[in-house]
Amino acid sequence: MANNETAALDLDLFDVQKNAYVPQEIPKKRIQKPKLLEPKPVSRAQIVHESRESTKMAIRACAFALAMFLTIGAIIFCQVELTNLQIELTAKQNELSVLESENVSLKMKYNSMMSIDKVEEYAQSELGMVKRDSYQIDYFDISGESGAKLTQ
Repeated sequence: MANNETAALDLDLFDVQKNAYVPQEIPKKRIQKPKLLEPKPVSRAQIVHESRESTKMAIRACAFALAMFLTIGAIIFCQVELTNLQIELTAKQNELSVLESENVSLKMKYNSMMSIDKVEEYAQSELGMVKRDSYQIDYFDISGESGAKLTQ
C-alpha cells in the first residue's frame, strides 16, 4: 500500500481562467406578442351556404353512425342466435345419445325375448298350441305332368 498522505492536490484544474474554458451567456430571445387576425367580412349568402354544408355533413355523419350501429347490432344478434342454436344442438345431441342407448337396450331385450325356445314355450303354455306329428303333415308335388299330387 502506498502512503497517500504526502500527495498534493492540483487546484489549478479548477481555475477557469487557466483552463481556457469560459462559459458564455446565451442571450435571451424576446418573445413577441402574437398579432390577432381580423376576421374577413362574410356575406349572408356565404353564411347560409356554410350552414347548409355543415348540416349536410352532420346528416351524413348521423346516417353513417346509424348504419354502423345497425350493423353491429345485427352482428351481435346473429352471434346470440348462433349461441342459442349451439346450446339447443348440444341438448338434442345429448338426448339422441340417451335415446340410442335406450334403443340398444330395448333391442337386446327384444332379441332375448324372441328366441325360438321362448316362442315355443309361450305358444305351448299360454296359447295351448302343440307341435304337429309327422302324419298330420301333407305335401303337394307340383312337378308332375298332370298337376299337383298329394303325397305323404
